[in-house]
Amino acid sequence: MCFKSALENACIGVNEDYLTENFQKLSFCICHNYRSYTDFYDIDTMALLIRSVGINVKTKVNTVEKGNKLEDKLHTYLCEQQSRENFVYGLYPPNLCEIYKKKKYPCKTREAPVEFDVVIEFSREGSDSPHLYVVFECKNHAGSISEIYVNDFTSKLRDVFQHAAKGVMVISSRLQSGAEKTARNRNLGIVKYDEHGLDIIAERRGGIRAESGYVKSQIISEERPAKSLKFSAYYDGKFFGSIDQFLANYDPKLSVDNEYKNCKTGIQVPFISRDEIQQYAQIILEQIEYQSGPVDLGRICSFLSIDLAFTEKNVQDADGNTILGAANFDNKSIQINFHENKHRERFTISHEIGHFCLHHDRYLRAETIAERDLLINDEEDNRFNYERLEFQANAFASDLLLPEKTFMTRIVELRINLGIRDRGHGYIFVDDQTCNRVIYENLLLHLSSEFEASKLAIEIKLKKMGLLIDHRERKFQ
Repeated sequence: MCFKSALENACIGVNEDYLTENFQKLSFCICHNYRSYTDFYDIDTMALLIRSVGINVKTKVNTVEKGNKLEDKLHTYLCEQQSRENFVYGLYPPNLCEIYKKKKYPCKTREAPVEFDVVIEFSREGSDSPHLYVVFECKNHAGSISEIYVNDFTSKLRDVFQHAAKGVMVISSRLQSGAEKTARNRNLGIVKYDEHGLDIIAERRGGIRAESGYVKSQIISEERPAKSLKFSAYYDGKFFGSIDQFLANYDPKLSVDNEYKNCKTGIQVPFISRDEIQQYAQIILEQIEYQSGPVDLGRICSFLSIDLAFTEKNVQDADGNTILGAANFDNKSIQINFHENKHRERFTISHEIGHFCLHHDRYLRAETIAERDLLINDEEDNRFNYERLEFQANAFASDLLLPEKTFMTRIVELRINLGIRDRGHGYIFVDDQTCNRVIYENLLLHLSSEFEASKLAIEIKLKKMGLLIDHRERKFQ
């Protein structure tokens, strides 16, 4: 699309002759304010700039609607935090905070009211008016924050609140690294909000510590992707995994506890041995009187008073990762989204049950499982805290779906039936020879059918038990 076409797209409702006559003026105005040619095709940004020189336009692609959805979700989240008496958690009395959406404030400079997406008003005890405003601008940015939006936002803050407001740009996906410079130069905060993200418990309440590197990976695009947090923030070179710590560092007026600005009370997720995890699974199996065959996961959920629900939705987080399921620890519920593979679905259910049985509600309020979480099968020292939780839940799911005693009994029987012998290579050996590969695949097929578990889960279990020697050049996928 050429520049002129992009301009025409941005100027719906403007007389075509007027555009032709003033094309040079408009082009100069836009080029003077844009930092890169790719911004020319951000139709809503271009329209905003054109409106700034007195031309009223509409737009074909309404990202305002997207922004409204984001602000609705953020507003709901903030209100939920306040209702738990966690909002500005111990930093500021919740009863002295008011949260507004689409509130209009008088502005003498503009001679008209100015509307803001979401605003938190903070008041002192006995005061009739707020002494500080934290103002959130939700534009659903992706890739970068356009300079024109920042200029417009900071200008409105200055005109309405003078120096009594702190501005925050709210995004729903990771930004390129240059965006943090834009925010820092304007003394703005950046918040990324994802309704499907990991909802951690605040550090000062004993929750897990959200490492700076992990939170940074939420906001700034990096090579190492990480599961999305529900709330993450950036301000003045620092990254925050909870709104309380963000606000405490954002403005000292909000903190009644100076030590919390550098709070390090969050704990590391403790190591749990494979034997301990297996014992947790075994206790549950005994409580439902499991004997053999596929484990009844619905019965386990009923026994644990967990509400298990299924949807046919294809759900994705803000970064486009498929969400297979979710656990809510406040209301003890598990939601399972659409799965093409029913055996994988059973692993997802077992994984979420694992979070409950391993008492991960000490660290999380809600959790979602993405496809890549199922591939975390080790507990390396450099893993983030959340990855340790996912590893533990995966190990539990394996032990629950494939109870070791019953699983081993069936392996012994199948080795005899399939003529598998230990010829010095290992208890179960496979390489690229057709004879070995066919027998091995038959073993996986039988075990998958009997326990209603995926072949991949069975293969991982065999390796963890030290039963499988795999010399294939191309491993099982």
